[in-house]
Amino acid sequence: MGSEPVTARARRVGQRRDRVFDAAIELFVEQGYDATTMDDIAVRADVARTSVFNYFERKTAFLDEWSARRRARAFHGTPRDGSGTLREELAAITRELAAISDTSRVATTAIIGAALRELDLLDDHPLSHEFLAVIRRHPEDLRDDIDQQLMGLTLATGYFAVLRAWIGDGPPPFDLGPRLLALLDLLLDGASRSGR
Repeated sequence: MGSEPVTARARRVGQRRDRVFDAAIELFVEQGYDATTMDDIAVRADVARTSVFNYFERKTAFLDEWSARRRARAFHGTPRDGSGTLREELAAITRELAAISDTSRVATTAIIGAALRELDLLDDHPLSHEFLAVIRRHPEDLRDDIDQQLMGLTLATGYFAVLRAWIGDGPPPFDLGPRLLALLDLLLDGASRSGR
């Protein structure tokens, strides 16, 4: 009985944090990341300005959270039994990353553009760690001389490069999924024990 109020309070805190996050993302899409202030976010979320800072200490923390939620969906949202090859697992993740961006292209354009400017996506980004964890589960699929950490970093930076070329106003310049899968094939064909 003593734990119920804590659980209810934690749930309310989580809901309020989500409301602040959702308000920020809506504003970034509507008026742009640079034009949005923490005060704007507080007004949209109907919380005190200090509450915004309690949940997100700086504006770039919204970009980090947005990226983390997408990674969680792509890497952990679909159960995998571990029976597939490295190529199969990375292809499934790549398709999910592409689908997430395809279904939210306007938000992806608004937010990834800001993330490319505001965050150092090439310096030890969590996406490279997620790829590395998958790679390490399949050492038998790679040549012994392959630097797995470099491969994870290359997949992450390649993903950001392709996504950067894909975002923008108007129709996409290419189909994102096939382009990301082509990047994956390019890397794996050079790194695998057997090629394709």
